[in-house]
Amino acid sequence: MFRTYSVLRNLSRQCNRRLLMQRENPASSVACGYKSHVSIDQLYPSSNPDFLRKKTEFQNEEQTLEKFEGFIPVDQLEISASRSSGPGGQHVNKVNSKVEMRFHLQTASWIPDWIKPRLLQQEHGRVTKDGFFVVRSDMTRKQMLNQADCLNKLRNMIYKASELPPEPTDEEIQLKQKRMAKAKAGVLREKRNRSLIKQNRTSPEF
Repeated sequence: MFRTYSVLRNLSRQCNRRLLMQRENPASSVACGYKSHVSIDQLYPSSNPDFLRKKTEFQNEEQTLEKFEGFIPVDQLEISASRSSGPGGQHVNKVNSKVEMRFHLQTASWIPDWIKPRLLQQEHGRVTKDGFFVVRSDMTRKQMLNQADCLNKLRNMIYKASELPPEPTDEEIQLKQKRMAKAKAGVLREKRNRSLIKQNRTSPEF
């Protein structure tokens, strides 16, 4: 009982001392409270106590980027239909079942700006000289099903372009550095061998 009372009295004195220091120097706001002797700031005074909560730059960048929600406004697309190729009898020659869907990539407000260059790089064969992104489908003999297939293709392309590459681990970085060093050593060895071959080709001096 007496020991508990002495501990509380010492703790109260420490709090009063800190409050007095805070009043004398308001810039140094020291909180009054109990901290264990095995806390991070006691064991490592110069370390950051929130290092476990610190996120990498890649994760922060991924959170700040605007995401594609999957919504594609059909009214902002140019949709046209034509005769489909392939087998199907006389029905193919009578019905416009093939669907072509296009839109201007740079002015599409429903696609985040950071995804557009990645989409252009991955699907550069679908972009015309005027900057229109074209998707076609003649999978079925129904125009509405082909239109849905075009939307599904376009949605999957945008999702694929929005996937950021995973952050490389320390082992992968070290392995890449070893491979680069090995490749450079091989190039130097090849140059040295080639130089020796040329030196042996010269005529001897008498």
